[in-house]
Amino acid sequence: MAINLQDFKPTKYPNLYKSIKSHEKNGFKYLLWAKIDGKLHKKILGYSKKDNLTDRSANLKAAAYKQEVEEGYTPTKTIKLDALSKLYFESLKDTDWCDTKKNIYNRYLGTYKEENKKPKKVTRRPTEEEQKRQKIFDKNKIGHRSLDSIKEMHIEKILREMHKQGLKPRTQKTIIEVLKPMFNFAVKNKIIRDNPTLGITVKVPSQKKIVTNATDLFKKVYAGINAYYHDNPYYKALFLFGFTGRRKGEILSLKWENIDFTHNYYWIEDTKTDDQQKYQLPPYIIEPLQEIKDDRKGLVFKSPITGKKIINIDRQMRQLKKFLELDTLSMHYMRNILVSALAEQQVEAITLSGILGHKDPNTINKYLSINHYKSSQIGLNKVDEIIDVEAE
Repeated sequence: MAINLQDFKPTKYPNLYKSIKSHEKNGFKYLLWAKIDGKLHKKILGYSKKDNLTDRSANLKAAAYKQEVEEGYTPTKTIKLDALSKLYFESLKDTDWCDTKKNIYNRYLGTYKEENKKPKKVTRRPTEEEQKRQKIFDKNKIGHRSLDSIKEMHIEKILREMHKQGLKPRTQKTIIEVLKPMFNFAVKNKIIRDNPTLGITVKVPSQKKIVTNATDLFKKVYAGINAYYHDNPYYKALFLFGFTGRRKGEILSLKWENIDFTHNYYWIEDTKTDDQQKYQLPPYIIEPLQEIKDDRKGLVFKSPITGKKIINIDRQMRQLKKFLELDTLSMHYMRNILVSALAEQQVEAITLSGILGHKDPNTINKYLSINHYKSSQIGLNKVDEIIDVEAE
């Protein structure tokens, strides 16, 4: 409903008005009607009974609002989290990790609609139990809330419900991984003053798989990949990339134009840490890569049928696991094998972090910067030693 100044009377404070009539339940209504930086602002500040406002406290509230506007902060009463999500996601690079963030947002937090993008084909209808659980998550969504109304308790309520529904702490933590940078984006652009996620932590139990006799296991898997895919350079290169420390998504997003065969290095653009990273190209991958029959444009590991990005390599991994008789094998576990084997060769922890593409060494040393390229060189020299020992 439009605000009519005739329904208000001026108070002794400039630009502050009070309703002529008092609402039975809420009391008198307070209105700020003022020009700020040449623009007319009309803002209902609250009610005398409902919000316990007096002329004096309403004036203090009006002054705080004017200060925010003058300092460049966007009035957030009308800006919803869904609107912020649109601004935020549009500012990001189009990567797999960005798509994952959007999916997490839509499932647990709000509604983000991507324009000019065809919806994905539904390959499987959700079960009745999954639909029931989604309705529970929908009740706690905060996308409809204005930014200034979102508090820690609203986010913690979502996390509690996820826990109640049996979702693991790692899944719960993705909520913070989506919201924290989104609110940081809002603070940086003076849409809000504070980030409501800063006081929230989700403790994730260590999911690290213990790798014993890692050097021997490395040799076994390395030899197995070369043997099983000896006549298939495509999958030989793909799985050997698992022994470079790259994540599965980074491998499947690798493009030919990001590989320099002259100087033997490659760039990873689609990283979980949202930055470009340069790594040495191992000699044991160069040969199968060059044997791949391809036009050398776009994705390296594109689908041979559609020419688009491969999403699922489960069947090929199952075949390799069966051949090796190693049920625990996965692309992620290969990262663990690699790092454990290199640790057995006395490679420093900071170098191991660099090999894995970590942006922050975290518990190793928060004050050391990571050189991913140098780390990959050191690590691959040790890999060469392991492979050479096997050849002997």
